[in-house]
Amino acid sequence: MPTTTPRPCTSHTVTWTRQSFGRRPLRDVRLKARQWLAERGCDGDLVDTAELVIAELTANAAEHGGRLTAVSLDIVPPEADGPGTLRVSAHDTGPDLPPLGASGTGSAEEPLRECGRGLCIVAAMSRTWGAVRHQGRDKQVWCDLTVPQHP
Repeated sequence: MPTTTPRPCTSHTVTWTRQSFGRRPLRDVRLKARQWLAERGCDGDLVDTAELVIAELTANAAEHGGRLTAVSLDIVPPEADGPGTLRVSAHDTGPDLPPLGASGTGSAEEPLRECGRGLCIVAAMSRTWGAVRHQGRDKQVWCDLTVPQHP
């Protein structure tokens, strides 16, 4: 059986809107993202990490953001001298931006909190993350993951 060298992720952008999520939106968008990334030749570890941060960002949007309206993935492939980037974004209608200090380095009681751990996971798994409000009507919470180079 011949072995194949993994293809590097190719540059692409996709956005799924609320209308395309189906009856189980959080599950549906994770599965769509996993398939979309695999079709573009992304490394299995990157696909797993992306699925985890998508789960956290979409759950956070659904729980605290009013209503999840869209999820976007944007791949910038690696260049010769460095890694590429996968930007994962969740869009929602909530009025409040998340606390940008989430880093997982809080008090001893932090692991016992009922909520707030999702953004700590996103912060730990990503190169950087943030949130932005778009013209006062909706917001986007995003994170950047490293796209590894392939030999």
